[in-house]
Amino acid sequence: MTDDVEIYGVAFMSLYHRDGRFVRGGGVFAFSRRDLDGGRTIFHLEPVADISRHADSSHPRWDWAMDNGMNELLVHLAGSQQTPGELAPGVGSPPIRWRLHPNELASEHDEINDDEGLPAALG
Repeated sequence: MTDDVEIYGVAFMSLYHRDGRFVRGGGVFAFSRRDLDGGRTIFHLEPVADISRHADSSHPRWDWAMDNGMNELLVHLAGSQQTPGELAPGVGSPPIRWRLHPNELASEHDEINDDEGLPAALG
């Protein structure tokens, strides 16, 4: 099994939290914490045109994530998966927990999915 993680049918590659600068290309990244049970807590999830320019210590949610124990960066490169649910062998499906910044939730004006704490726009 690899460290890759599936979130809602999409495969994310697990990287050290400071390695976003090496990912040149568009896609989706998540500031996360690998928990003791193997699950992940997601602090921020964002699609961007160039991950190397956004997933670093200058990001507005970096301090929030670090204060809450961020130890991992999850990355999904655009075009790396043909269809949702198409996962390579060994991609894990650990428990996913959401702990987004309170201002981020308020600014989205979205309803919260009570089952998972996920903004409706991301679900």
